[in-house]
Amino acid sequence: MTTRIVVIDDEAEVCDLIGRVLIRAGHEVLVAHTGEAGLALLAEHEVHCLVVDKLLPQMGGLEVVAAVRRRWPSVAIVLVTAHPEPFNLGAERPEVVLAKPFKNLAAVEDAVHEALEAHASNSNKGPLRNLKERVAAVVAEMTPGRRKRE
Repeated sequence: MTTRIVVIDDEAEVCDLIGRVLIRAGHEVLVAHTGEAGLALLAEHEVHCLVVDKLLPQMGGLEVVAAVRRRWPSVAIVLVTAHPEPFNLGAERPEVVLAKPFKNLAAVEDAVHEALEAHASNSNKGPLRNLKERVAAVVAEMTPGRRKRE
């Protein structure tokens, strides 16, 4: 099965570069230059991964990430930014944050691969199971007898 990826960046050259790298890696790539156009592509096609620039005109990349998380939770996300300063990602966080300029072109392919793997891993656990694991760990840590046995 071919992985379909939507790339959203307002710079045509960046879209072209990322697109060529991902097509060469065997992915199908759809390109948009605005957040709104990218969301339209997601509505029209079954998409596995989104690569979105943080700074976009009108609807910013973080807004796109939040919209995708709400509407298409099965899509893995790579957020691309030239400004890697700390910013609040909240619950809608991407699987991977990729800094621009890229160290090398393989970094783009690696980021997408990492996002897809991380998303698949989290999806397989499911939110309820993940919550149960976290609660069990906290309860175990709070249990007085646990410290004596260790």
